[in-house]
Amino acid sequence: MKQRGFTLLEVIIAMGILAFVVLSTHQILDSTTKAKDASDETIAELNGLQTLFRLMDQDFSQMTKRQVRNEAGDFQETYILAGRYVLDSQYDGIGFVRDGWVNPINLLPRSELQAVGYRVIDDKLERVYRVYVDQLDNMEPRSQVILENIEDLKFEFLDDKD
Repeated sequence: MKQRGFTLLEVIIAMGILAFVVLSTHQILDSTTKAKDASDETIAELNGLQTLFRLMDQDFSQMTKRQVRNEAGDFQETYILAGRYVLDSQYDGIGFVRDGWVNPINLLPRSELQAVGYRVIDDKLERVYRVYVDQLDNMEPRSQVILENIEDLKFEFLDDKD
């Protein structure tokens, strides 16, 4: 009589080989998934940095010399506010007026000037801005979170006192 099946030993060996292949495939898939997640996280950080540098480049390159009036209507003496805790920042903060805020054919009820600033609150770097340069409207500035997990922020620049 001829045998028409597999022996128990052959089935166990086949199951062992199959288990080894499945385990190996799972480990390769798992390491590939972890590498993709790490890559996505790095790309997100780089995109955030690119956005930050683009915004800062636009803002700082179009900085203009214009005094700002406070709520009482008095002009502030400085053109740039910078230093520790400026704009309620955890670290250094900076505020100034920039030109070049697009307002085609004066369609919007505002000028092309914009008061902007940078600060860190709750370890998040924020770009703060006002629709109107002067603080006569008693409105809080608008803020936009640009980067998170900020450990320190410091601004250094030369002024007329070096």
